Amino acid sequence: MDTENRTGDTGDDQVLRRLRDECYAVVLPGVPVTADDDLFEVGGDSVMLIRLVAMAQLAFGVEIDALRYFQRPTLATLAAEVRQGLAPQAVDDRLLDDVLARVESMTDDEVQRLLDGAGS
Repeated sequence: MDTENRTGDTGDDQVLRRLRDECYAVVLPGVPVTADDDLFEVGGDSVMLIRLVAMAQLAFGVEIDALRYFQRPTLATLAAEVRQGLAPQAVDDRLLDDVLARVESMTDDEVQRLLDGAGS
């Protein structure tokens, strides 16, 4: 996959942008969030953050240490976890969109069960 899109972002920037877009649309609707904002301080709660972690795990096919993420709950931290897990694999955007749509339709309990099973 070409890691540059029509806006000139690198693959790393695409990860952060995708997480920010999902956070804005699903986790904290309407709240503008920067990469370094503490998501608890801008109105997030633990369930919302778990949902964002689950979306990232499913969308990018990586394992994310939720405890480490909760110690510094920013999109930059989550993007770094995703990039670490991705290197050097590529992500198909159509697959990513499909997985994100599936996670967005899940209940909080379903997301929690998914996360509980990911650690097994």
